[in-house]
Amino acid sequence: MASARFAFVLALAACSSRTKDAGPATHATPTVASTPGVDEAAKPPTDATPKQAEPAAPTRSAALEMTFVGDVIFGRYRASGYDPIPEDDHDPFAEIAVDLKSDLVVGNLETPIVRDLPMDSPIGSKFRFGASLDHAKLLVAAGFSAMSLANNHWYDQRREGVEQSPLLLAEIGIVPLGAARIEPPVFRVETLERNGWKVGFCAITTRTNAPVREGGPVLPFLATQDIPETIGPVLQAARADHDLLVVMIHWGDEYAEAPSFAQVKSAHAMIDAGADLVIGHHPHVLQAIERYGKGVIAYSLGNFLFENTHDIPRLTGVLRVRARDQGHCIERVVFHPAYIKRIPIQHPVPAEGGMGKRVRERVISQGRKFDTTWTLDGEDLVLERAPCEG
Repeated sequence: MASARFAFVLALAACSSRTKDAGPATHATPTVASTPGVDEAAKPPTDATPKQAEPAAPTRSAALEMTFVGDVIFGRYRASGYDPIPEDDHDPFAEIAVDLKSDLVVGNLETPIVRDLPMDSPIGSKFRFGASLDHAKLLVAAGFSAMSLANNHWYDQRREGVEQSPLLLAEIGIVPLGAARIEPPVFRVETLERNGWKVGFCAITTRTNAPVREGGPVLPFLATQDIPETIGPVLQAARADHDLLVVMIHWGDEYAEAPSFAQVKSAHAMIDAGADLVIGHHPHVLQAIERYGKGVIAYSLGNFLFENTHDIPRLTGVLRVRARDQGHCIERVVFHPAYIKRIPIQHPVPAEGGMGKRVRERVISQGRKFDTTWTLDGEDLVLERAPCEG
């Protein structure tokens, strides 16, 4: 019954995401039953019901601003049981909220959400995560608009987590991206509309912790080298109907200093196919941000909320992108340096002073490998030449 209910809700969601090309629903004209002795001419005409005007399309704002972060993990299981990060009423996003504020805020949610979070892990792997609905509500308070579920911890709460995560996110007003699905297509562009802009998101992963089970939900999972052939046509088909296209991708090797050749090749192919942004996560460390063609690639934004506060994994940040209506291109890219503070709980905070310098030095040095240069703006970094500038 749970599987059927899951399929039904997702089917409803798919129907609601149709573009406006489908037009408004038709309104049936009321019918009048024939009554003996009533003159047919006295009956109201079939077109007596006034037609409703089509709703006016929302006015598109002159610019759209989006912010992106890396991995969000609310808690993990240890031998002693579940160990949460948010506890004692601490809000882990409170100190970074000003840097997140924008029209769309998007990250990678690596902890499946279930309504009744078990205190003991339902799986036996070394690293297993989970989150409650109360944890997820912290994302709402922080202003998150959407979260990717396409990652290698999608099965940490087994079938319950796979099915409940997208439903619970939608329940609190956050759009789930890249959720495992029963109905095809597995690889798709999901549309968010904001301020008159249509932004398409394609969330995929090259990492998984569970095999595909017959009759069960299917994760948008594929090998890195298969991305151009599989995802390229999806992006090309969606390009004409969207103002911006964003790929959220979980890939690469954990703690690797740089993306692999296959990642770089696939990222370039996605931009060539029509993506404006490729936002990567999984390595748990900051990697290069590259300006390529008419797009921007963040190979890994590292951790954002995570228990690992060692020297390099604690360095993180918020990527802010502003697109302008004229030409639908990216006109400004800003990186707000941040780090994961250890007390009173692990939580991201703006990186200033010496810590800010450390984060900026990493971003600048990683960018040099891709001929990407940054300029200093207070504590922030600004991409020297945005795609709008050619």
